[in-house]
Amino acid sequence: LFNPPNEKAVVSTQSTGTSDTESKTYDLHIILEFAKGETWGPYTSTRANRYILHRDVHNPQLKGLAAVKEAAAVFDPHLVVLGGFQMLDTYPFTEAELQQRLQEVEDFLASLSPDTLVHFEMASFVNANLLKRLTDIILPYSDSVGMNEQELPNLSSVIETGNIVYISDSKIKISKTMDDTRQLLALLTSLPRKKPLSRVHVHTLAYQAVFTLNQNSRWRSGITTAVKSSLTATRYVCGDESIDSSKTRMILDDSFSSSSMPGSQRIPIIDATPVSCWPDGPYEVCLAPVLVCTQIKQTGGGGDNLTGVGLLYHLL
Repeated sequence: LFNPPNEKAVVSTQSTGTSDTESKTYDLHIILEFAKGETWGPYTSTRANRYILHRDVHNPQLKGLAAVKEAAAVFDPHLVVLGGFQMLDTYPFTEAELQQRLQEVEDFLASLSPDTLVHFEMASFVNANLLKRLTDIILPYSDSVGMNEQELPNLSSVIETGNIVYISDSKIKISKTMDDTRQLLALLTSLPRKKPLSRVHVHTLAYQAVFTLNQNSRWRSGITTAVKSSLTATRYVCGDESIDSSKTRMILDDSFSSSSMPGSQRIPIIDATPVSCWPDGPYEVCLAPVLVCTQIKQTGGGGDNLTGVGLLYHLL
């Protein structure tokens, strides 16, 4: 989200990046990260968390969208990734201004080739109306959706009830996440769509789970995606390309249930082959444990990094 001013658009056969070339000011994002037990004056944190502050006037206005749309017409991308829409949340738009921005997003998606894959990366939202309007515009065009375990029930709640979830459990069982993902898939596939939803990636502190529609040949098996996303999560949070086992720990048990329903399949986590894949209705599900970093360097942006890597390896 941080774009230096006067950075020129770059277009190649592999990727494209744009920024507001007329900007004379920087957008500022400050992330305060703290571990469990850290103190600040009289306050002690009861859990690891982060607090994000920003002064950003360019991203909420979608300043780079016109340049991206123009580039995409020439570039003919294989994949378009949409994210960062939380920057519109609570921004002081008039209704007319917000509607104009959302219409620009829809016009861009409608202009893409039907063969271009679209991935929508969720984020944390507090404005239920904005999230509902974004999902109405973006999700019908999305082949793939990514989110963490808190954003997952939030999206389902907005679609079903129009309300968002303000409080969520920080330690959600795998079986609950699997059930929540199935519920979301059922909701999304029942809505009017421009193209089928063929992929969902749920990334959590403890594991990476990828649902891939079996009948869709655009995506490879999710096993490599789950593995690469897991490794990226560890490397990014530790701030080290190498993985030091003394600085990580696995917080999953030695097995898990594929659903909270009685009699559901119990899947073991085997040390020699810890990644599990299994058929789940029309989907293949692959789940990889994450070696959770215990000497944290950074967490902000971790989801975006592991999502990008996961998409890359799902296409190769």
